Amino acid sequence: MKEISLEAVAEKYNHLEIIWDEKDKWHTHTKAMINAFIKKVLITFDIKEWKILNAGSAGYSYDLEEKNILHVDIAAKRLENLKNSLVADIQKIPLRDQQFDLIICVGSVINYCDPPAVLKEFKRLLKTDGKMILEFENSYTLELIGKKSFNRKAVIVNSFYNGESEKVWFFSEKYILELAALYNFTLVETFRCHILSPLIYRIFKNEQFAAKFAKLDSILRDLPILNKFSSNTICLFTQC
Repeated sequence: MKEISLEAVAEKYNHLEIIWDEKDKWHTHTKAMINAFIKKVLITFDIKEWKILNAGSAGYSYDLEEKNILHVDIAAKRLENLKNSLVADIQKIPLRDQQFDLIICVGSVINYCDPPAVLKEFKRLLKTDGKMILEFENSYTLELIGKKSFNRKAVIVNSFYNGESEKVWFFSEKYILELAALYNFTLVETFRCHILSPLIYRIFKNEQFAAKFAKLDSILRDLPILNKFSSNTICLFTQC
């Protein structure tokens, strides 16, 4: 699997002033989806004493108790003011086995990485019955439909972030779920966002305009066939 330069990724994120910029309507919608999903799935658990690994956190806690979180990121600047933090590649984290109750890896962090390496590491770090919340950019998207890259298990795509182009991996949902099962993760719940908006982006090449159509996600999720498409997918897993 051809690697994306993690040094270049670290440099990029070290120089960004804001990770989740409110002016970036596309990614603001994605962040809102992530926040809502985390809150929804964790409300059924007593997490007050949980040890949480936030992998590729960029310093964001997603409204969880800071004292329970270890932030890990390759961009050192993003962790400067955090007491519980570690600058490391999430594919190889220098920590002992089975010490976390929950691992969160969102913000499409895994799309810069090799998924088997990441999931193998998360399996090692999670306690038995531990939970994992994983979000990724999906190749089963209307942005790619009709192209050779559509629904490929792993494909490099010219994407965008904060108004600038970037190359990232897109993964098929099937591929991620198969890998998760290989590393003894059981899927509990799935949620998708940016269903129609990727098609609008493909036509008009304007992410701010396309982001307006993300408001339709709540309706489109109830429509058979169409609700399987998404730019972003987030899942809750439990370790067997």
